[in-house]
Amino acid sequence: MDLKALLTISVADKVFANPKRILLLQQIQACGSISQGAKFAGMSYKTAWDSVKDMNTRLPEPVVHSEKGGKGGGGAKLTAFGERLLQMYALTQQMQDMVLEALQDQAIPMNSLLDVMGHLSLQTSARNQFSGTILSLDNSITDVSANHDNLNVRLQVELVNGLRVNACVTQSSCARLSLAIGKPILLLFKAPAVTISCTRQPDEKQNQLRCIVHEIHSNSQTTEVSLALVGKNSLDSRPVQMIYASIDTLLANQLKLVVGGEYYAVFSSSQTIVACMS
Repeated sequence: MDLKALLTISVADKVFANPKRILLLQQIQACGSISQGAKFAGMSYKTAWDSVKDMNTRLPEPVVHSEKGGKGGGGAKLTAFGERLLQMYALTQQMQDMVLEALQDQAIPMNSLLDVMGHLSLQTSARNQFSGTILSLDNSITDVSANHDNLNVRLQVELVNGLRVNACVTQSSCARLSLAIGKPILLLFKAPAVTISCTRQPDEKQNQLRCIVHEIHSNSQTTEVSLALVGKNSLDSRPVQMIYASIDTLLANQLKLVVGGEYYAVFSSSQTIVACMS
């Protein structure tokens, strides 16, 4: 389906900007004239002039600056605020299009704008991107492996499929990102940060998620594995979430990996990168 959404901005329940007025502003910006802008926007000069006058007086800052001239009016250009209005409108349309695309893709969670943007617009080298919500923060741990005494903050995060994982960030990052209980975040980590185990190990520092092997691709040195996470509820109808691992082929052979086999995807909380909306 080719879904479309039309954005209308209102002030005091009265239309301030809509697709027709935005098109008019775009044409004024391009040709420097209200009369020519009206022609290219497909509206009468009176309608265009009334629209510009209305937008110029509805907010403290005008959107168009015009100069008096001869027949048909003088020159016109957008103010700095008018240019920002066009930029805002274009950005909002992009977000609308992403949300409409996500609506038609059951694999994309729609719990927050961060979910949609993370799956459709955020391009990173990290193949694993999990969206979730912070359940708790613990700042009483010290990252000994990093050879410093700065306290880190351990986050417990509930993923959209109900599974829980841990992530670790510095206190400064926690403050800079304004992390708090209930905040939606994205967890990012590369495939080489994930290893695979046949059994669950007694190691609380490692995230261990039960998975079923979906695909295996190997060469003499590296084996790339995609695994489907097994949710907490076997009757869960939500789309299957994938996790990707890149391991040594020797280890893959030792594990006797097979498509359809059940294993554990293991990764350290310190290997995750946290992203969020401010």
